Amino acid sequence: MRWLILLLLLGLVGAVAKSGCYVREFYGIAYTVHDPTLRHREMMAWLDQNAGHCKSTEYMVIWNNLSEWAGTADSTWLRAKIVHGYKDALEREKK
Repeated sequence: MRWLILLLLLGLVGAVAKSGCYVREFYGIAYTVHDPTLRHREMMAWLDQNAGHCKSTEYMVIWNNLSEWAGTADSTWLRAKIVHGYKDALEREKK
């Protein structure tokens, strides 16, 4: 019985890990990385890695809070990546 529970838990962890878009990770970058250049790079990398997993509503949360979270690391490139991801998410959700 214990093995069955362990197997089910491992399957659940694997399924959760594949979903990929955790806005709290993006938020975490904002409050743990203090150098604006490094914060910008990490936010861009996070968007590169998780863009395909995010829903349009999650992009809206990121967009609406970006000025606070990114601070001086906010840029047109970062905003363009979010807009592009939002449009892609809308297309995925239509299907």
